[in-house]
Amino acid sequence: MTIKNDISQSREYEMKIYLSSMKAMYENALVQNGEVYDIAFKLTKGFSAINESAVLEDSRIIKILRYAITPTISQMKFGQFFGLTSIDKLEKNRVSKGTAMYKKLVKITNTIAKFVTENLDKTRFIWHGDESLDIPLAHSYAKKWTCSIAADQNAKTAYRNWRKEQQEHAIVSKLISCGYVKSGYSGVVTKNTDINIGEYTQEIKVKGRTIQKADVVFRSKKSKKLVLVEAKAVGVEIDATKRIKECCDKSNDWSSSTELRDPEVVTVIAGFFTENNIKNLEASGVFVVWEHRLSDLEEKA
Repeated sequence: MTIKNDISQSREYEMKIYLSSMKAMYENALVQNGEVYDIAFKLTKGFSAINESAVLEDSRIIKILRYAITPTISQMKFGQFFGLTSIDKLEKNRVSKGTAMYKKLVKITNTIAKFVTENLDKTRFIWHGDESLDIPLAHSYAKKWTCSIAADQNAKTAYRNWRKEQQEHAIVSKLISCGYVKSGYSGVVTKNTDINIGEYTQEIKVKGRTIQKADVVFRSKKSKKLVLVEAKAVGVEIDATKRIKECCDKSNDWSSSTELRDPEVVTVIAGFFTENNIKNLEASGVFVVWEHRLSDLEEKA
């Protein structure tokens, strides 16, 4: 099979994964946000009474309030406005009274409520200032609009995390099918013998000139060498160059270590790569495996 065929198949493969998975993630996020929206709507009396007590009753509504303003603001930026590094924990779970997080929340809820009230998107919550528009249809559109904005962002974030985990899981599954077992080693890999022959591990730091993390590491049954695997799924071609550079830099770094004893560096790739990308990987001594043909990994196992 030619490299052009692999590139074409990889792009088609990645798009299928993206479309099917993103749709499911978006729909699930829509349902989750809808539930919190209903809570926020009730506690704030249709967003007409956004106050301290509403936020303290259920901190999760901060997420809806964040998407109810215009322009919407990221978790980190929103948190920084009020002296917090992030508000992720406040939005994920309802904060219980008496906890350290609740005490922090108490100090800023009044400021949050005032900020949201002043920046509420009046074109979306059209019943504000016009009681004749305080009708179920207006409420329904505002809910769908708000939850859709949030769900779109949530699904994109969830997909990025899921895609990486899914790709690493596919690699590990292939190794397991070849008879590999999970290594009990923890810490930084500094020598080729740190991982036993026929064993693998994930998300572990490896020391070359510097210390960098490898997605999957295994000790080959065939060559007895340490095999360092980088998993790269690229949905946008412009991002491929950066991902390739990361792999090449790591390969050069790890290959410089005498303690690792000439490790083999593999990258499992999927998505929008070019012929030039592949040539750059090979020039850096990286063995390329296409995710749509993961059986090629057996050559190094």
